Amino acid sequence: MTGTYIQMNAADGSSTFRGYLALPEGGTGPGLVIAQEIFGINHTMREVADYYAEEGYVVLVPDLFWRQEPNVELGYSEADWQRAFALYGGFDEARGM
Repeated sequence: MTGTYIQMNAADGSSTFRGYLALPEGGTGPGLVIAQEIFGINHTMREVADYYAEEGYVVLVPDLFWRQEPNVELGYSEADWQRAFALYGGFDEARGM
């Protein structure tokens, strides 16, 4: 089971951003919103979402860094860690939530 990226509207309607949506086989179920790690919606986050979808949940992982750098997807190298912490340092939690 593999999810897909979807486009969502910002709360104020001024722009869009993407999220990763994973659906269970039946297409419906209880919902989960999973906050990405500081590495964006990377392979690990997609695997987590797909796992919960296999367990019967509708899962959304929104791109929390879209205002800074849309669609960022980092690995776990030293350079990626530094970039991830820089993005997190500039993340406005109040706006993000």
